[in-house]
Amino acid sequence: MAKKDGASHREAERLAANGGLDIVALRPALARIARLAQAYARLPNCDVVLLEGDQTWHASQPDAWRSAVPNEESFTAVAVKTDGVLWISDARKDARFKTHRGVADGAIVFCAGAPIRLPDGRGVGAILVTDSEPRAFDQDMADYLIDLAALAADEWKRHNAREDLAKAAGEVAAARSMISAFVQAAPVALCMVDKAMRVIQASPRWRAQRQSEDVAGQSLYEAYPDTQRWAPVYNRCLKGQTVQHDRVPVNLPDGRHLWARVEINPWREADGEIGGLLIMSVDVTRTADALEEAKRNEERLKLAMEIGELRMWEMDWKRRELTGAGYQSPQQGEAGASTYEEMNADIWRGIHPADRDEAMRAWDEYVEGGAPFRQVYRMPQKGGPHQWHYSACEAIRDERGRIVRVLGVLRNIDKEKRGELELVKAKEEAETANKAKSEFLANMSHEIRTPLNGVMGIAGALARTELTTGQAEMVNLIETSAQTLEALLTDILDLARIEAGRLEIRPEPFDMATSVNACASLFHASAQAKDLKLIVEVDPYAQGSFDGDAPRIRQILTNLLGNAVKFTNAGEVKLAVKARRDETSTHLTFEVSDTGIGFDEETRQRLFGRFQQADGSITRRFGGTGLGLAISRSLAEAMGGTLSATSEPSQGSTFALDLELQRRHGAVDLWGEHEEAANGEADLDTMRVLLAEDHPTNRRVVELILGAAGVDLTCVENGAEAVDEAARSSFDLILMDMQMPVMDGLTAIRAIRRREGREKAAPTPIYTLTANAMPEHAQASSDAGADGHITKPITADGLLRVVEQVWNDKAGGGVASDGAEALRA
Repeated sequence: MAKKDGASHREAERLAANGGLDIVALRPALARIARLAQAYARLPNCDVVLLEGDQTWHASQPDAWRSAVPNEESFTAVAVKTDGVLWISDARKDARFKTHRGVADGAIVFCAGAPIRLPDGRGVGAILVTDSEPRAFDQDMADYLIDLAALAADEWKRHNAREDLAKAAGEVAAARSMISAFVQAAPVALCMVDKAMRVIQASPRWRAQRQSEDVAGQSLYEAYPDTQRWAPVYNRCLKGQTVQHDRVPVNLPDGRHLWARVEINPWREADGEIGGLLIMSVDVTRTADALEEAKRNEERLKLAMEIGELRMWEMDWKRRELTGAGYQSPQQGEAGASTYEEMNADIWRGIHPADRDEAMRAWDEYVEGGAPFRQVYRMPQKGGPHQWHYSACEAIRDERGRIVRVLGVLRNIDKEKRGELELVKAKEEAETANKAKSEFLANMSHEIRTPLNGVMGIAGALARTELTTGQAEMVNLIETSAQTLEALLTDILDLARIEAGRLEIRPEPFDMATSVNACASLFHASAQAKDLKLIVEVDPYAQGSFDGDAPRIRQILTNLLGNAVKFTNAGEVKLAVKARRDETSTHLTFEVSDTGIGFDEETRQRLFGRFQQADGSITRRFGGTGLGLAISRSLAEAMGGTLSATSEPSQGSTFALDLELQRRHGAVDLWGEHEEAANGEADLDTMRVLLAEDHPTNRRVVELILGAAGVDLTCVENGAEAVDEAARSSFDLILMDMQMPVMDGLTAIRAIRRREGREKAAPTPIYTLTANAMPEHAQASSDAGADGHITKPITADGLLRVVEQVWNDKAGGGVASDGAEALRA
């Protein structure tokens, strides 16, 4: 298409050049002529067609030039060669047009056309009428077509004349404009005077510069009094001297001042005698101001480079010189002390050997690909250690692309870099210390949970036996103390995860109303013991399913409700859930309010700090570590929400948790599902459980709990024995410790799963029963193939819930539900 358009454009240019024609301007007139032919002939197809080579131009077509049929088949080409009118009554019978596309398809049968001839006799086209039916010769139509063709030629001639006239007028105007522009835009001011210093002629620039009218015939000194001071110079020039001044102050009549470059030359008559002076002045005010500004900028730049400790250098191979400017370090580096010859021999000599390769690589990338050269490297110093510098360089090339100059800027960043390295070192030490702390806490958790598991497990088992009232009270105190110790241990581990930035938020679907009620139900007994009303209100908009980290929300609400019950002696504790919907999510506010002791503004300011409570007396009276609220706020912020508090002393308190949660549709897991499912005691007499545990106390705890429930329990002391036992016998559940001698629990789980896969056996439910309480430990258990992760210390109720859930799932033919969170003991 582009080639065709280009060819059409060239044909149009040839036609315009040959005929002196503006095709665009002529089109409306030719189109009107075509419509006149159409009106007279009462035929649908009438057009004015211009011909140039094998291209035709149609007045009725917007596409201007287009390719046509060969000239020997073209009606237009034949009509142009005809002296009178081309009249073809039936083209089908005319041998010249048998292969014409229009004739062949029946669109053209009759055709008549009159040639359009210019005054020089050259035919440029024709006016044509066609029809799909034959038509006999009509003299009137033929005469009318001839008249229309003549009218088209007249229009051509008239447009030609108009174009010639416009062209001539344009040339005259252009010449005048050129002369005027030359005079007006002359870059100098000229004044010509005779020997008597009378003005012969002054250029417009001269007059404009001095704000004067035409002063021809006047004395230069009268017209411009300021020139009196130049009289001695003018007199010397009248004797034949030539005077030049690069910068001369000129005082203008309006009080302004400018700088001018002045040249005064004598001019001579035909006989060689001096006839007067030619005075030329050029306004160089901008140049003078620019030079002054450049001088000031240079001073500013020098000061800035000194303050910023920047040093600029330039290596010029054409001039064979090395220059530098700016800050000079007291311990001058090798680059500053180098000569051109030294730098030309090795331009990298001023860079520390350890940093040289990287700098050279960066320079190659800049030269080859244009990547900016910005590098940080060390430079050796005289009489002292190396110093760090930031370097930026640009290469200047000649017309052949060769580098002829290099401009560079060095900034001394030694203090900043050494400080940065110290920070990195401190950060690494802090991370190492934090890792060590995390490992210590993990080990501490494991070591504390192991004996605590024995305390809680045996106390739980003992509580399920027949005890006297005093014995039951003592067992209850043991259980309560152990639970308090476990809660403290959990808080410390949560705090460690938050400080290490390893706290993970895992949104999952949950039902809001069921979840909130299940959370509140944990405190019914403690509230009733203090004769408190525990009220739960869930806004209708807050009911339904949502995506969120349900265990973390539960952890926050549990902490808030526990505090509310603990610090309230009379009245009520209320948990209200309010909701406000928008287009994509729901804004939820969980408010826990009480009628307890309250606190003042000063206390509120520090309440969410770690190890903070209202005051020391509260710690003694109510107990606690002061970690709960700090952890709760961190959890809220990790979920993208906030946790705030309002209170007045003795007027109660209100804590508000604000979260944005996505609404969910469909069935979801509910908090408390598993607890409710386990309310009814299952018959475990026929259930077989394999326990892999190396610690005797822990084995005994599980034996006491499961033995009392009638479970057939088999115990082994390491993972290897567990793998062998699982291969020999069939078990309904395997409880696997993680850390054991010979083979650890995770390796054993993988081995059991591989065997089951090879034998295509149904997988046995496996739960890790371990003191490793970190989230990564639970994830490792899942990755190894475990169905759940139970954290020590365990309680009798907690362990039995897991066992009964697995037994019930097997009895019901279902798949054991995910125990990693819901079945955590």
